[in-house]
Amino acid sequence: MKNISTLAILLCFVSGSFAQSKKDVIKNKVKSIKTTTTQYKNDVPKIIPELFERYAPNGEVTEKIEYDKDGNIKFHEAYVFNKKGDIIEERIYDEKGNLKKKKISNYDALGKKTDESRFDGAGKFLEKETYSYNANGDRNLELTFNPKNEVIQKSYITYDKRGMRLEKKTMDSNGKLLEIKKYTYEF
Repeated sequence: MKNISTLAILLCFVSGSFAQSKKDVIKNKVKSIKTTTTQYKNDVPKIIPELFERYAPNGEVTEKIEYDKDGNIKFHEAYVFNKKGDIIEERIYDEKGNLKKKKISNYDALGKKTDESRFDGAGKFLEKETYSYNANGDRNLELTFNPKNEVIQKSYITYDKRGMRLEKKTMDSNGKLLEIKKYTYEF
């Protein structure tokens, strides 16, 4: 009986921890959702924010703020989408709401990301990453350029015959190996 009670409590907790579905957000024309917890200490309530999400009419999250257990901002990002639903601009803020970084992305006619430019909070260009794809449409090359348009990093990505990513090798501009990331799957 104790196990059934524990399972029931766990199921209530798990089902309550998921955000609204995109379908519900669109249907109900939700503009934002704020999740808070009210803690009681000596019968005095204290409201602590957990999560804030702002939505576009198509149900895409355009802004997301996550808070730590004390109600301080630990993550704050905002997004702009194109008509196809691809993120074309991403803004990353610090805990005080100041712009820290900005990323601007471009896509080809097939919806593949072709490049991403990165800027600091003041709008100064930091670097640009360009992407190439193989015949199957899998990203197989990432080149990172500095503000002088010099290649500073290259990443080569390989896939198995199923199209599953196997390995990503990253090298500096001189071809010196910096990192190998391997992907292992269980089927």
